[in-house]
Amino acid sequence: MKKTLLDKLNIPLTCKINRKLFKKQFIENFSLNATEKKIISEDVENITLEYLLNKDKINIAPFSDEENDYSEIAFIRVELLSTKRLKKLSNIIQNIPYPLIVVFADENKICINISPKRINKNDSSKLVVEESYFTAWIDLDNSSKIEQEFLESLEIKNHPFTNFLEFYNSYSNLAITFNASQYSGTLEQSVDTKELLKEIQEVELSINDIISKIKKETDIREKVNLSIELKKLNDKLESLKGKL
Repeated sequence: MKKTLLDKLNIPLTCKINRKLFKKQFIENFSLNATEKKIISEDVENITLEYLLNKDKINIAPFSDEENDYSEIAFIRVELLSTKRLKKLSNIIQNIPYPLIVVFADENKICINISPKRINKNDSSKLVVEESYFTAWIDLDNSSKIEQEFLESLEIKNHPFTNFLEFYNSYSNLAITFNASQYSGTLEQSVDTKELLKEIQEVELSINDIISKIKKETDIREKVNLSIELKKLNDKLESLKGKL
C-alpha cells in the first residue's frame, strides 16, 4: 500500500486505524441539507480515518475545561473528485465530534484543514468549529523548498506532547505560518503572524475590489480617486508583508 502524507508523520502504529468512513454515514447521521448531500455524493471519492490519538494509544494527556474538549484527535484523509466546494465539504467533515486534522487529496496535490473547536454552550455534548484554516495546495511531486520544509515540520515529533490542546494548537499555528510564508518566505513565526496574515488577506480583498471598480468606472475623476486609493492599499500591503 502506498504511503500517504499522514503515514510520513511517524505517528505511532498504535494510533493507526485506517478505517473507511462511508459517505452514507455522513448523509444518515448528520442533518445535511440537499446541497450538502450533493457535495458529499459528487465531490468525494473516499474518506478514511487514518489515525486516532487518545491517552490509551499515545503519551499525550487529554485536555478539557468549560470551553474545550481535547480528549482525542483524529487525522483524516479525504480523496476528492472535485475541489470546487472544498470549504463547504470541510464544514460537513467537521461534523465529526472531535478535533480533526484533515488532509484533502486531489491526485498528487494536498491541502490541509485544521479547525479548532469549542464546546457548544447550548449543548455541552457537542463541539462547534471556532475558526477554520486551509493551507495553500501543495503539489507533492513538485514542491518548493519551503513546502518541503513545511511537510517535514508536520512530523509528530515536532509538536508538544504536553496535552492534546497544545498539540493541536501547534498544528494550527503551523498552518497559519505556512500560509504567511508565501509573503514572508520563511516558516519563522512571531506572536503577530496570525493577525498580520488576517490583515493582509483583508487588504488583498480590498485591492481586488478596487481593481474591479476601476475597470468598470467610466468617470475619469472617480477613476483617479480609485487609483489613489489603490496606491494607498498597495503601500499598506507591502508594509504589512514587511512585518511578517
